[in-house]
Amino acid sequence: MKKIVFRFWIINFIISIVLFVIYRILISQTKIIDGNFLEDVLQILDLVLNLIYSFVYLIGMFVCSCALFLNLIDKIRHNFYLSLLTFLGLPIFCVAFIFINVATDNLLQNDTVTIFRNLLIFSVIYLLLTTLEFLLFRKRINKLRAT
Repeated sequence: MKKIVFRFWIINFIISIVLFVIYRILISQTKIIDGNFLEDVLQILDLVLNLIYSFVYLIGMFVCSCALFLNLIDKIRHNFYLSLLTFLGLPIFCVAFIFINVATDNLLQNDTVTIFRNLLIFSVIYLLLTTLEFLLFRKRINKLRAT
């Protein structure tokens, strides 16, 4: 059982790293506009803010993937809902938190909405891939329990 949980953790961790790299590439593709000194400083601050959020995103995905190790406990692994929480509980909370920030920023018309929007898009992609991974995990666990 440890091998199965560890494999799914490795897959989840690889997904996290790939999404992080794609997110960093997206950050590097931002266009820089030539302007006065103040605009240059604001663009640098925007880039630093993006990098900080990408690092927080990486840490969040690492914590979410470490929650998969809770499936080593028999009581959690054999309960569908508790196992579902180990896979999707933290990511859903994070997506809801980011969604609230995006909605609030849209209401306030702040410029940081693009930062949170990119973060939301990648968090939803991670959530969808983790959901698929959970379904495969449950299929594997049910198959082992049947034999």
